[in-house]
Amino acid sequence: WYQRRVRVSIAGVFFVEGVSSSDMYSMGTLSGLFSFSLGGCWVAILGYLLLGRIGWRYFIICTSVPCFLPPIFILHCVLREEATEDRIELQCKVEPEVIEVNGFWRRLITGCVTNFINTLQGWGSILLIPSLLTYLDKQQHHLTMDQQLLILALLYGGAKLLGRILSVFLLKYVNFRILQPLLSVIIAACYLTLIFQDDSLIGTVVAMGIANMCFCVTRCELTLMEFDKNYFGTERLVLAAGVMSGCGMLGAAVGATTAQFLSTPHAVIVTSVLSCIQVVAFCCITER
Repeated sequence: WYQRRVRVSIAGVFFVEGVSSSDMYSMGTLSGLFSFSLGGCWVAILGYLLLGRIGWRYFIICTSVPCFLPPIFILHCVLREEATEDRIELQCKVEPEVIEVNGFWRRLITGCVTNFINTLQGWGSILLIPSLLTYLDKQQHHLTMDQQLLILALLYGGAKLLGRILSVFLLKYVNFRILQPLLSVIIAACYLTLIFQDDSLIGTVVAMGIANMCFCVTRCELTLMEFDKNYFGTERLVLAAGVMSGCGMLGAAVGATTAQFLSTPHAVIVTSVLSCIQVVAFCCITER
Protein backbone atom coordinates (compact mmCIF):
# COMPACT_ATOMS: atom_id res chain seq x y z
CA TRP A 1 0.00 0.00 0.00
CA TYR A 2 2.78 2.43 0.95
CA GLN A 3 4.69 1.63 -2.24
CA ARG A 4 1.62 2.24 -4.36
CA ARG A 5 0.89 5.61 -2.71
CA VAL A 6 4.50 6.71 -3.34
CA ARG A 7 4.24 5.73 -7.01
CA VAL A 8 0.93 7.53 -7.38
CA SER A 9 2.31 10.68 -5.71
CA ILE A 10 5.41 10.73 -7.92
CA ALA A 11 3.34 10.19 -11.05
CA GLY A 12 0.90 12.91 -9.98
CA VAL A 13 3.62 15.48 -9.34
CA PHE A 14 5.32 14.64 -12.63
CA PHE A 15 2.06 15.00 -14.52
CA VAL A 16 0.94 18.24 -12.85
CA GLU A 17 4.31 19.87 -13.53
CA GLY A 18 4.13 19.04 -17.23
CA VAL A 19 0.44 19.64 -17.92
CA SER A 20 -0.43 22.56 -20.17
CA SER A 21 -4.19 23.06 -19.59
CA SER A 22 -7.14 21.86 -17.55
CA ASP A 23 -8.42 19.83 -20.50
CA MET A 24 -5.07 18.06 -20.74
CA TYR A 25 -5.21 17.40 -17.00
CA SER A 26 -8.66 15.84 -17.27
CA MET A 27 -7.69 13.69 -20.23
CA GLY A 28 -4.42 12.66 -18.60
CA THR A 29 -6.18 11.74 -15.35
CA LEU A 30 -8.77 9.64 -17.15
CA SER A 31 -6.02 7.99 -19.21
CA GLY A 32 -4.07 7.16 -16.06
CA LEU A 33 -7.12 5.66 -14.37
CA PHE A 34 -7.92 3.68 -17.51
CA SER A 35 -4.38 2.32 -17.58
CA PHE A 36 -4.69 1.38 -13.90
CA SER A 37 -7.88 -0.59 -14.62
CA LEU A 38 -6.29 -2.14 -17.71
CA GLY A 39 -3.43 -3.37 -15.54
CA GLY A 40 -5.91 -4.74 -13.02
CA CYS A 41 -7.74 -6.56 -15.82
CA TRP A 42 -4.46 -7.99 -17.12
CA VAL A 43 -3.40 -9.21 -13.67
CA ALA A 44 -6.84 -10.77 -13.10
CA ILE A 45 -6.58 -12.64 -16.41
CA LEU A 46 -3.06 -13.79 -15.57
CA GLY A 47 -4.32 -14.98 -12.20
CA TYR A 48 -7.01 -17.04 -13.88
CA LEU A 49 -4.51 -18.55 -16.34
CA LEU A 50 -1.40 -19.00 -14.18
CA LEU A 51 -2.07 -18.76 -10.43
CA GLY A 52 -3.25 -22.33 -10.04
CA ARG A 53 -0.38 -23.63 -12.15
CA ILE A 54 2.74 -21.80 -11.00
CA GLY A 55 1.79 -20.87 -7.41
CA TRP A 56 1.41 -17.49 -5.77
CA ARG A 57 5.15 -16.84 -5.20
CA TYR A 58 6.11 -17.02 -8.89
CA PHE A 59 2.92 -15.22 -9.81
CA ILE A 60 3.88 -12.22 -7.63
CA ILE A 61 7.31 -12.14 -9.32
CA CYS A 62 5.73 -12.19 -12.79
CA THR A 63 3.34 -9.33 -11.97
CA SER A 64 5.92 -7.21 -10.08
CA VAL A 65 8.74 -7.14 -12.64
CA PRO A 66 6.84 -4.85 -15.11
CA CYS A 67 6.60 -2.18 -12.36
CA PHE A 68 10.32 -1.44 -12.84
CA LEU A 69 10.08 -0.78 -16.59
CA PRO A 70 8.07 2.52 -16.80
CA PRO A 71 10.35 4.46 -14.37
CA ILE A 72 13.43 3.40 -16.35
CA PHE A 73 11.79 4.52 -19.60
CA ILE A 74 10.73 7.89 -18.09
CA LEU A 75 14.16 8.60 -16.59
CA HIS A 76 16.10 7.86 -19.78
CA CYS A 77 13.68 8.83 -22.56
CA VAL A 78 11.27 11.47 -21.24
CA LEU A 79 12.90 13.63 -18.55
CA ARG A 80 15.36 16.16 -19.92
CA GLU A 81 17.13 18.90 -17.96
CA GLU A 82 16.76 21.41 -20.79
CA ALA A 83 12.98 20.97 -20.81
CA THR A 84 12.85 21.46 -17.04
CA GLU A 85 14.86 24.71 -17.26
CA ASP A 86 12.66 26.03 -20.07
CA ARG A 87 9.51 25.26 -18.08
CA ILE A 88 10.81 27.03 -14.98
CA GLU A 89 11.69 30.10 -17.03
CA LEU A 90 8.25 30.09 -18.65
CA GLN A 91 6.47 29.74 -15.29
CA CYS A 92 8.31 32.79 -13.95
CA LYS A 93 6.85 34.89 -16.79
CA VAL A 94 3.24 33.75 -16.32
CA GLU A 95 1.01 35.64 -13.88
CA PRO A 96 -0.53 33.32 -11.25
CA GLU A 97 -4.27 32.75 -11.68
CA VAL A 98 -6.47 33.64 -8.72
CA ILE A 99 -9.90 32.00 -8.33
CA GLU A 100 -12.08 32.60 -5.27
CA VAL A 101 -15.08 30.45 -4.31
CA ASN A 102 -17.84 30.71 -1.73
CA GLY A 103 -18.64 27.93 0.75
CA PHE A 104 -15.18 26.37 0.73
CA TRP A 105 -15.66 24.32 3.92
CA ARG A 106 -19.01 22.94 2.79
CA ARG A 107 -17.45 21.89 -0.50
CA LEU A 108 -14.54 20.29 1.32
CA ILE A 109 -16.76 18.37 3.76
CA THR A 110 -19.01 16.95 1.05
CA GLY A 111 -15.99 16.10 -1.06
CA CYS A 112 -14.32 14.30 1.84
CA VAL A 113 -17.46 12.31 2.68
CA THR A 114 -17.97 11.15 -0.91
CA ASN A 115 -14.27 10.33 -1.35
CA PHE A 116 -14.18 8.39 1.92
CA ILE A 117 -17.19 6.26 1.01
CA ASN A 118 -16.08 5.77 -2.60
CA THR A 119 -12.66 4.41 -1.68
CA LEU A 120 -14.25 2.32 1.07
CA GLN A 121 -16.45 0.71 -1.58
CA GLY A 122 -13.56 0.15 -3.99
CA TRP A 123 -10.88 -1.15 -1.65
CA GLY A 124 -13.39 -2.97 0.52
CA SER A 125 -14.60 -4.94 -2.50
CA ILE A 126 -11.09 -6.33 -3.00
CA LEU A 127 -11.58 -8.42 0.15
CA LEU A 128 -15.37 -8.50 0.15
CA ILE A 129 -15.74 -10.30 -3.20
CA PRO A 130 -13.53 -13.28 -2.19
CA SER A 131 -15.43 -13.40 1.13
CA LEU A 132 -18.72 -13.49 -0.76
CA LEU A 133 -17.45 -16.30 -2.98
CA THR A 134 -16.29 -18.27 0.08
CA TYR A 135 -19.64 -17.66 1.76
CA LEU A 136 -21.52 -18.85 -1.34
CA ASP A 137 -19.23 -21.85 -1.64
CA LYS A 138 -20.37 -22.92 1.82
CA GLN A 139 -24.00 -22.59 0.66
CA GLN A 140 -23.75 -25.66 -1.60
CA HIS A 141 -22.42 -23.87 -4.71
CA HIS A 142 -19.10 -25.78 -4.63
CA LEU A 143 -16.97 -23.40 -6.71
CA THR A 144 -13.63 -24.66 -7.98
CA MET A 145 -10.51 -22.48 -7.80
CA ASP A 146 -10.61 -21.85 -11.56
CA GLN A 147 -14.24 -20.72 -11.33
CA GLN A 148 -13.45 -18.35 -8.46
CA LEU A 149 -10.48 -16.89 -10.35
CA LEU A 150 -12.62 -16.41 -13.46
CA ILE A 151 -15.26 -14.54 -11.43
CA LEU A 152 -12.57 -12.36 -9.84
CA ALA A 153 -11.15 -11.62 -13.31
CA LEU A 154 -14.59 -10.54 -14.53
CA LEU A 155 -15.33 -8.36 -11.49
CA TYR A 156 -11.90 -6.84 -10.88
CA GLY A 157 -10.90 -6.56 -14.52
CA GLY A 158 -13.83 -6.53 -16.91
CA ALA A 159 -16.34 -4.54 -14.86
CA LYS A 160 -13.83 -1.87 -13.78
CA LEU A 161 -12.35 -1.55 -17.26
CA LEU A 162 -15.84 -1.03 -18.70
CA GLY A 163 -16.49 1.60 -16.02
CA ARG A 164 -13.36 3.54 -17.00
CA ILE A 165 -14.39 3.49 -20.67
CA LEU A 166 -17.91 4.67 -19.86
CA SER A 167 -16.58 7.46 -17.62
CA VAL A 168 -14.96 9.20 -20.62
CA PHE A 169 -18.37 9.70 -22.21
CA LEU A 170 -20.60 9.98 -19.14
CA LEU A 171 -18.53 12.67 -17.40
CA LYS A 172 -18.46 14.70 -20.61
CA TYR A 173 -22.09 14.52 -21.68
CA VAL A 174 -24.10 13.95 -18.46
CA ASN A 175 -24.51 16.63 -15.81
CA PHE A 176 -22.85 15.96 -12.45
CA ARG A 177 -26.03 16.51 -10.41
CA ILE A 178 -27.80 13.87 -12.49
CA LEU A 179 -25.02 11.34 -13.03
CA GLN A 180 -23.36 11.02 -9.62
CA PRO A 181 -26.51 10.70 -7.46
CA LEU A 182 -27.84 8.17 -9.98
CA LEU A 183 -24.64 6.12 -9.82
CA SER A 184 -24.73 6.28 -6.01
CA VAL A 185 -28.31 4.99 -6.00
CA ILE A 186 -27.31 2.11 -8.29
CA ILE A 187 -24.36 1.19 -6.04
CA ALA A 188 -26.56 1.30 -2.93
CA ALA A 189 -29.17 -0.83 -4.69
CA CYS A 190 -26.52 -3.42 -5.64
CA TYR A 191 -25.37 -3.81 -2.02
CA LEU A 192 -28.95 -3.92 -0.77
CA THR A 193 -29.58 -6.69 -3.33
CA LEU A 194 -26.83 -8.73 -1.70
CA ILE A 195 -28.66 -8.46 1.62
CA PHE A 196 -32.10 -9.49 0.43
CA GLN A 197 -31.26 -12.06 -2.26
CA ASP A 198 -31.41 -15.78 -1.52
CA ASP A 199 -27.69 -16.69 -1.81
CA SER A 200 -27.74 -16.53 -5.61
CA LEU A 201 -24.34 -16.80 -7.28
CA ILE A 202 -25.51 -15.10 -10.48
CA GLY A 203 -27.19 -12.32 -8.52
CA THR A 204 -24.04 -11.72 -6.48
CA VAL A 205 -21.80 -11.59 -9.55
CA VAL A 206 -24.14 -9.25 -11.44
CA ALA A 207 -24.66 -6.95 -8.44
CA MET A 208 -20.93 -6.65 -7.66
CA GLY A 209 -20.11 -6.20 -11.34
CA ILE A 210 -22.52 -3.29 -11.69
CA ALA A 211 -21.33 -1.80 -8.38
CA ASN A 212 -17.68 -1.97 -9.49
CA MET A 213 -18.51 -0.43 -12.85
CA CYS A 214 -20.37 2.50 -11.24
CA PHE A 215 -17.61 2.86 -8.64
CA CYS A 216 -15.04 3.41 -11.40
CA VAL A 217 -17.09 6.20 -13.02
CA THR A 218 -17.49 7.93 -9.64
CA ARG A 219 -13.79 7.40 -8.87
CA CYS A 220 -12.86 9.30 -12.04
CA GLU A 221 -15.08 12.22 -11.07
CA LEU A 222 -13.72 12.44 -7.53
CA THR A 223 -10.12 12.25 -8.75
CA LEU A 224 -10.78 15.23 -11.00
CA MET A 225 -12.52 17.04 -8.13
CA GLU A 226 -9.53 16.69 -5.78
CA PHE A 227 -7.39 19.11 -7.82
CA ASP A 228 -10.14 21.23 -9.37
CA LYS A 229 -9.17 24.87 -8.84
CA ASN A 230 -12.55 26.03 -10.14
CA TYR A 231 -14.29 24.02 -7.42
CA PHE A 232 -12.01 24.68 -4.43
CA GLY A 233 -10.39 27.93 -5.55
CA THR A 234 -6.68 28.56 -5.90
CA GLU A 235 -5.94 29.93 -2.41
CA ARG A 236 -6.69 26.72 -0.49
CA LEU A 237 -6.47 24.16 -3.27
CA VAL A 238 -3.49 22.36 -1.70
CA LEU A 239 -5.33 22.11 1.63
CA ALA A 240 -8.45 20.72 -0.06
CA ALA A 241 -6.51 18.23 -2.15
CA GLY A 242 -4.54 16.98 0.86
CA VAL A 243 -7.54 16.58 3.16
CA MET A 244 -9.72 14.99 0.50
CA SER A 245 -6.96 12.57 -0.48
CA GLY A 246 -6.37 11.73 3.19
CA CYS A 247 -10.05 10.91 3.66
CA GLY A 248 -9.79 8.64 0.64
CA MET A 249 -6.88 6.75 2.22
CA LEU A 250 -8.84 6.46 5.46
CA GLY A 251 -11.80 5.07 3.54
CA ALA A 252 -9.57 2.47 1.89
CA ALA A 253 -8.28 1.36 5.30
CA VAL A 254 -11.77 1.22 6.83
CA GLY A 255 -13.14 -0.68 3.83
CA ALA A 256 -10.41 -3.30 3.96
CA THR A 257 -10.76 -3.62 7.74
CA THR A 258 -14.54 -3.99 7.52
CA ALA A 259 -14.32 -6.71 4.89
CA GLN A 260 -11.58 -8.54 6.79
CA PHE A 261 -12.79 -8.53 10.39
CA LEU A 262 -16.59 -8.42 10.08
CA SER A 263 -18.63 -11.34 8.89
CA THR A 264 -19.62 -11.19 5.22
CA PRO A 265 -23.30 -10.27 5.86
CA HIS A 266 -22.32 -7.54 8.35
CA ALA A 267 -19.70 -6.11 5.97
CA VAL A 268 -22.33 -5.91 3.22
CA ILE A 269 -24.76 -4.16 5.58
CA VAL A 270 -22.17 -1.55 6.64
CA THR A 271 -21.27 -0.83 3.02
CA SER A 272 -24.95 -0.58 2.09
CA VAL A 273 -25.64 2.00 4.80
CA LEU A 274 -22.63 4.09 3.80
CA SER A 275 -23.64 3.86 0.14
CA CYS A 276 -27.03 5.34 1.04
CA ILE A 277 -25.24 8.18 2.86
CA GLN A 278 -23.19 8.78 -0.28
CA VAL A 279 -26.40 9.42 -2.22
CA VAL A 280 -27.28 12.25 0.17
CA ALA A 281 -23.74 13.65 0.06
CA PHE A 282 -23.73 13.83 -3.74
CA CYS A 283 -27.13 15.51 -3.74
CA CYS A 284 -25.66 18.22 -1.48
CA ILE A 285 -23.00 19.11 -4.07
CA THR A 286 -24.61 21.82 -6.18
CA GLU A 287 -21.57 23.67 -7.53
CA ARG A 288 -20.35 21.18 -10.17
